[in-house]
Amino acid sequence: MKLSSSLTLFTALPAVSAIAILPARKSEALPWVVAPSHLEGVPGDAGFDPLGLGRASPAALKYYREAEIKHGRIAMLAAIGWPASELWDSPLASDFGLPALLTPKGEAPSVLNGGLDRVSPAFWGAAIGVAVAFELYGLALRFRADEPLEPGDLQFDPAGFYPVERARKRRMDLAEIKHGRIAMMAFLGMMIQELGITF
Repeated sequence: MKLSSSLTLFTALPAVSAIAILPARKSEALPWVVAPSHLEGVPGDAGFDPLGLGRASPAALKYYREAEIKHGRIAMLAAIGWPASELWDSPLASDFGLPALLTPKGEAPSVLNGGLDRVSPAFWGAAIGVAVAFELYGLALRFRADEPLEPGDLQFDPAGFYPVERARKRRMDLAEIKHGRIAMMAFLGMMIQELGITF
């Protein structure tokens, strides 16, 4: 009896001490800082929330995640669209018998480059209309959903790319977040370059 109780105590001690000495999770972004616990399990979590914005509430964190995904998706489209418009505006305009919209230096019309006055108001109306339609569709989904939807989920996957398995879903969500973050930085770099700022 004594031997079995000693063995039980001996095997229990390492487990207790191992739990007691586990260090707090460190941030991947800033390895000398403890990672915020409210980000754990969120796709793209690198332990970086220096202002503690996501700590306010789970609803606030979900709202910020939704905003990050939207901005990332827009930045991915812009990172492709801006250079593509400079490459293909003139050839496409001549094929359709329309005037080219590029500036005299061959740049896409923008707030930074000028030339926005040559873009048809119908285009701006259509662009705003599409943006409003997507936003209203997303809001309608949120209000009608029986169970809460994940941030960025618009229930739209006509090609069936989004996987069914949980591990593959997490991988796809992580890829979207990372690509969106890179695209936001790339678009910022494009804007800096258009301004002519050099470092």
